[in-house]
Amino acid sequence: MKYVAMLLGAWLLCGSVNAAEKPKYTQEHLDGLFQEAVMLSQVGMYEEAEARCKTILGQMPDQPTVKKLFEEIQQKRRQSGRQDPSAELKKELNAIVLPEVSFREAAIADVIEFLRQETKKYTKDKAEVNFILVLPEGKAPTVTMSLRKIPLMEVLRYLTVLTGLQCQVDPHAVVISPPLKLAPAKPNATAP
Repeated sequence: MKYVAMLLGAWLLCGSVNAAEKPKYTQEHLDGLFQEAVMLSQVGMYEEAEARCKTILGQMPDQPTVKKLFEEIQQKRRQSGRQDPSAELKKELNAIVLPEVSFREAAIADVIEFLRQETKKYTKDKAEVNFILVLPEGKAPTVTMSLRKIPLMEVLRYLTVLTGLQCQVDPHAVVISPPLKLAPAKPNATAP
């Protein structure tokens, strides 16, 4: 929080618009964009944060605080891509916005098949996302949900909450399965 306050203070002190040029955005709007960029960066939404910084730098190219934030965001973005092999698929799942998802007591297998077909429609190259559904024998939960204009990643999150399953995004597939449970600890016979 201190970092955000320091950046905001530096932004306000250093940021000035040349009076001779007519700005595209007001200083207040630019301040809001900067605050959004900081918050988006903090939650890992680097692409959106970069876009805010680029907008500000388009009008104020010499703004040092925004330049510094932009560089930090780019560095974080590179690091996150290297650390998470499934980052590309997660990005794609977040980019797919479904216009409507509506089920009433639908079998989970039918919901997954619907999502697989929808990914074909809304991906750039019309490729479907691979889904793997792992269920214990005889346990097939049903789903009731009604959502509009929602990213596929959020649909998956709601789906897992409603069914008690977990969703893991691997580099090449989305795996929906029962949550992993730790084996009970064995008593240690040699403990005093």
